[in-house]
Amino acid sequence: MKRVLLTFLSTLVAFSSPAPTFESSNWKHLSELPIARGGGRYDDMDFVNEKEGWVVNTSGEIWHTEDGGDAWELQFSRSSARFRSVTFMDELGPRGNQIGWAGTVFNPASVLWETRDNGAHWIDITHRIEGVVPAGVCGMVSIGDSAWGVGAFHGDPTIITTHDGGIHWEGKDLSLIAGSLIDVHFHNQTTGIAVGGSGSNLDGDAVVLRTEDGGVTWEKVFQSKRQNGIAGEWGWKISFPTPLIGYVSVEYRGNPNSNDAKFLKTEDGGATWRELPVRGSRTNLGLQGIGFISPNTGWASGRGVTSLTTDGGLTWQQLTEYNPVTGSGQLDGSMNRFFPINDTLAYSVGRRMYKLTGREANSVAVEIGEIPSTFTLETSFPNPFSESTTLRYSLEKPATVGLRVIDPTGRMHRTFESSFQDVGTHEIVWDGRNDFGQKLSSGSYIFLVDIGNSIEMKQVVLLR
Repeated sequence: MKRVLLTFLSTLVAFSSPAPTFESSNWKHLSELPIARGGGRYDDMDFVNEKEGWVVNTSGEIWHTEDGGDAWELQFSRSSARFRSVTFMDELGPRGNQIGWAGTVFNPASVLWETRDNGAHWIDITHRIEGVVPAGVCGMVSIGDSAWGVGAFHGDPTIITTHDGGIHWEGKDLSLIAGSLIDVHFHNQTTGIAVGGSGSNLDGDAVVLRTEDGGVTWEKVFQSKRQNGIAGEWGWKISFPTPLIGYVSVEYRGNPNSNDAKFLKTEDGGATWRELPVRGSRTNLGLQGIGFISPNTGWASGRGVTSLTTDGGLTWQQLTEYNPVTGSGQLDGSMNRFFPINDTLAYSVGRRMYKLTGREANSVAVEIGEIPSTFTLETSFPNPFSESTTLRYSLEKPATVGLRVIDPTGRMHRTFESSFQDVGTHEIVWDGRNDFGQKLSSGSYIFLVDIGNSIEMKQVVLLR
C-alpha cells in the first residue's frame, strides 16, 4: 500500500494544473532528406545535440546532419543491413569522435554495427556479443559509456548491454518474462524499462519490464489486457518527458471491432502503469510512434493517423496528414519515432522527417479554491457490489477533487475528470468499468480521492 500511495502522490500536480487547449504546432518537413525508398519509412534517429543527428531505415541507409536537418549526408548504404535502431554516446570517444551503434532486423548473422568516427565508417560488430545473440535489435539507448539494445519483434526476447563504450557486449535471454522485445529506455545507468509483448508470434499482450541494476536482472511490472476482438498487442515505442512521467504506444494485431488505439502511462518512473485510449484513432493496427515534449503535450501515430494531446493523454485530436503538394497538414500518419530535444524543439521520422521548431501553447485558467482543512469520506454503498457503487464525500470548503480507481497492485483502471466543487455533500458513481468501458473482473479495488493536500482511500469489492 505504501507504493500505491506514493504513486498517487506523484500525480497531484496534474490534478491542480491549468487545463490546456489544443495548441498550434509548427512541424516543418525537412525536405532535404529524401522520402524513404520503396514506400518504406525511416525507423529511428538519435541526436547528440540540437544540430547533429543520424537517421536509419530498413533499406540499409544511415543519414547524417550537422545543421539541424537543413542538409543531409548519406554515410552508409547496404541493402542487407536492415537498420531499425540507432544510438550514439553523449560524450566523445578517446579520439574526439562520436561513437555510435545501429541495430538491424531480419538478419541474425549481422545485428549490430558500430562507428567510432562520427559515422564516416561503419563496421559489423555482431561477433563482439557474448552470450545470447538477438535475432534483431529493434530499440537502443545509451548513457555515458553504457548502452543497451533489445529485440526482436520477430524473434526471442533478448537484451544486449555494454558498460565499456562498446568494447564488450553481453546478450541475455528474457523469454521467462516476455515473448518479444521492441524498445528500451534508461533514466540513468541503473534504472530502465523495456517493452514488447507476451506472445512469441505477436499474439499476446503488451508487457513492460523494469530493471534497477543496469540490466543485470529484469522484472515484469505490467501486462496489458486486450480489448474485444484484438488478436494480439505489444508495446512499441517509449517516451519519458520527465523521470516520473512516461508513455508507451501499443500496436495491435488486427482490430476488426474498430476499438480506439491505446497507450500506457506511468507517473512513478515505470513502477506501475495504466492503459488509456486514444479517442478517435481507430486504425486496424493501433499505434507505433509516440513522443511527448512535456508531461502533457505529445503525439501518437501509426498506420495512417497521428493524434495530438495537450492534457497528458486524457483527450486527443486527430491531425490532418501532411500534403507534399500544398504543404498543408502536419506529419505523416506513419511516424515511428519522436525525438524531443527540449520543450520547444523536437524531431520525428516516418516516411519523411519533420522538425518542431516552435509551438504556441494556450491554456485556460481553472479556478482553484482554497484547500480544505478537512473533508469527510464515507464508505461506498453497496459494498460489495455487482453493477455500480456510490462513493459519497463532504467538503467543508470549496476544492478541486480528483478520483481514480486502482487495484491492490497499484494498477490504474479508471480516472474520473477532476473538477472544482462547492461546499456540501457530493457523490461519484462507479459502474465497475475501466477507462475503455470494459467490465472489470471480480476482486478488490481502491478509490483514491485527492482533495487539496489530503488523500483518502476506500476499498470496495466487485462481484460479478
